[in-house]
Amino acid sequence: MAHRLYQNNGSVQFTDNIASVGAPKQPASGSVSAVHEQFGPICKTVLTLNNVAQTVTNGTEYQSTQIYDFPAGRLLVLGVTASLQQKTTSALASTINASVTGAISLGTAAASNVALTSTMADLLPSTAFTSSATVNVAGTAVGAALAASAHFDGTSTAKDLYLNTAYATTTDVDGNGTQTISGTITITWINLGDY
Repeated sequence: MAHRLYQNNGSVQFTDNIASVGAPKQPASGSVSAVHEQFGPICKTVLTLNNVAQTVTNGTEYQSTQIYDFPAGRLLVLGVTASLQQKTTSALASTINASVTGAISLGTAAASNVALTSTMADLLPSTAFTSSATVNVAGTAVGAALAASAHFDGTSTAKDLYLNTAYATTTDVDGNGTQTISGTITITWINLGDY
């Protein structure tokens, strides 16, 4: 099939398959939108997160939300940058405490501990943020970047992108709470194909 130019919702794709960039995964509350600049297998994907909701469970303090499905195949991620901000949406005194230090990362695996290491942070390293000082008022946005390009083998199972957050100690969270994450994530990557 011949390559064609597709324009839709801010995306510009020169490809023979517009699905070759994958798709955002919508959270239970809030939204994730994607804009692609694609030339054949090379793509820049910009994800916009709008109040993506997460439940923070007291005693666990790590949480995860899938926000993107990559296409099946081998991927070469050239770089990832992000600007993200947390907003506490539950009572501060009895759930997530005001102005505590949390961590945020992007990975191909869901968070399974508060350290946010390995595949929980293989697309964006764990980065500290300060939680809301006032309920329903976002804290300061934090920026982060992937330090080096990375290869991913999604030939047998397509890779997913997870938004992971954590609070290091149980003293930061006094009871089950809720938060949202908003901001932008820019992923520059190459679809190396499937076999």
